[in-house]
Amino acid sequence: MINFSLRQLQYFVATVEHGGVSAAARACHVSQPSVSLAIAQLEAALGSTLFRRQASRGVELTTAGQRVLAQARDILGQAAALGAGDAPGELRGQLALICFQDLGPYFAPRLLAGFHARHPQVAVTLLEGDLATVQRALRSGKAELALTYELAIDAQTARCTLAELAPYALLPADHPLAAQASVSLAQLASQPLVLEDIPHTREYLLSLFWQQQLTPRIAQTVQSFEMQRGLVAHGYGVALSCTRPAGDCSYDGLAIACRPLTEALPAQRVVLAQAPGAEASPLVAAFVASAQAAG
Repeated sequence: MINFSLRQLQYFVATVEHGGVSAAARACHVSQPSVSLAIAQLEAALGSTLFRRQASRGVELTTAGQRVLAQARDILGQAAALGAGDAPGELRGQLALICFQDLGPYFAPRLLAGFHARHPQVAVTLLEGDLATVQRALRSGKAELALTYELAIDAQTARCTLAELAPYALLPADHPLAAQASVSLAQLASQPLVLEDIPHTREYLLSLFWQQQLTPRIAQTVQSFEMQRGLVAHGYGVALSCTRPAGDCSYDGLAIACRPLTEALPAQRVVLAQAPGAEASPLVAAFVASAQAAG
């Protein structure tokens, strides 16, 4: 008979979701040795090594760890429902969602609020990162769902489409090109470009120019969408993006001119992608259904 505790499973899942023992200890409000000991005891009980410890990259799930993770989440969800006095069919448990950092602020709060209204007993762990980080989190099982652009996932990954966003130009409000109804990539290529320089995003944005045999003039690279918007608003250059918040202004209140591109370019799909290799859990299915209902 295999002997392990729910606490050990909880600390194991927290270590996966938070990327390391120290972060898991902080999230669970316990000491780091407590988490380390619980994981060691769980590995001993199961007779399997669950993590590869790497000094430069923290912890990484082994094949056995990936298998145990899905089962651990299921067990914890079932345990939470036992004796809780829930209405029949009410869901309980914890769900890990990772968001692409540009899309998260625009989509995630609304989706989380709608899901919480339907399933108040489910706790959602919210993670963020660039597109490469989203890929790794989904493949490793660190997150069960990802809110991301479709270009960040492979063809075999189950997904549902939430929106389609076309690329557009960001310009200083007083820029001469802002007087036009639309702007061409050739016109943008002749201007200093503020480029969001994060994995996959960088390659996608540059590819729009390359497909037109254009080479943009990169004036500045940035690591965030909001820094890009701020530099554009202050006249530092022009930019391209697909994500567009409701207000066309920078954090410090300067206006930004947003114009469609003259070229007919395919829109980028915003999707909820499911971790590969595992059947959708009831919590995953419920979150997807809630997101689709939210439109």
